[in-house]
Amino acid sequence: MFANTTSKPRPVTRRNAAMERLDIADLHFADELPEGRMIDLPGRAQAFIRIAQGPVGAPTVLLVHGLLATADTNWSLAMPELATRFRVVAPDLRGHGRGMKTRRFSGEECADDLAAIVETLELGRVIVVGYSLGGLVAQIFARRHPHLVAGLVFSATAAAFEVPTAAGPLHLLERVVRRVPESVRRSVLMAMLKPRGARCPRGRWLMDQVRRHDTLAILDATAEAARFDSLPWIGSIAAPAAVIVTSLDPVVSPASQHALARALEAIEVCEVAGDHFACIKRPREFNAALVSACTNVAREYSVRPDGKERRRLIAAGRPAAGDAPRHGDVPVSPRDGRIADKARV
Repeated sequence: MFANTTSKPRPVTRRNAAMERLDIADLHFADELPEGRMIDLPGRAQAFIRIAQGPVGAPTVLLVHGLLATADTNWSLAMPELATRFRVVAPDLRGHGRGMKTRRFSGEECADDLAAIVETLELGRVIVVGYSLGGLVAQIFARRHPHLVAGLVFSATAAAFEVPTAAGPLHLLERVVRRVPESVRRSVLMAMLKPRGARCPRGRWLMDQVRRHDTLAILDATAEAARFDSLPWIGSIAAPAAVIVTSLDPVVSPASQHALARALEAIEVCEVAGDHFACIKRPREFNAALVSACTNVAREYSVRPDGKERRRLIAAGRPAAGDAPRHGDVPVSPRDGRIADKARV
């Protein structure tokens, strides 16, 4: 599609960044995309996914995009990077892009959609990557379907969000917007999201992606983010997790991203010097961090599949039930004491 990763990135500042209009020259997308297909989810509807097969027998990474994004806009440059080591599946969420139609956006419904995709494609346990709103969905997925999770990677997301429309005058404005015709909401959405310099092939493609969104679903998703708070339960998630902090993010503060990492007892925390759109503004730095995080999470799961409790026991010097003797992080055969090979991903 529109690769442009060689241009020098513009300096990123926090000043009014949350309200700044994007510039198409700062946004990078791939020249080509992996196979896209519609799949039937029994008892639900059809879902649109991108899929890159990756090496034979590789673990699967399930990519979950953010609010107002699609699999294509969020992950176009990440998919080929990840596909060198993983099988990659990236769906469009309900109400976004080519995602299934919905009467009302729900994080629980989206999480169950992901579970249906994993089960329909017989993917086994997956490493779930959640970006922004996708992080909310990924957290719910891990709570509702832990048997499908090998690991978690989060970026530009939190356990609780600060949403301006949650209260006050903006909340009243949001209620008014719900009452206007769909055509008016869509025109407003297109005007708000149209970047500078959009009258070019890349800009027209981007706006075609935006045009597919369900505007009420976008409002529902924003309201759900305002209500969301996983802090009471996120620490109980056993799967290994990593967090990529967008360190100049004015939308989801770096402090709240670090708080999520602490609550998860993340095995890896990496900072990328970018704002909320780091995945498409600074794709080289972001995707390097993403591949590293997925690789380390996959390795942690392969070495310690029982998760956090096993890590706590080992840290305390107490072997977990069923553990073989260990040399560092590597299992040792109890029969002859030889060091077994580390699982490779």
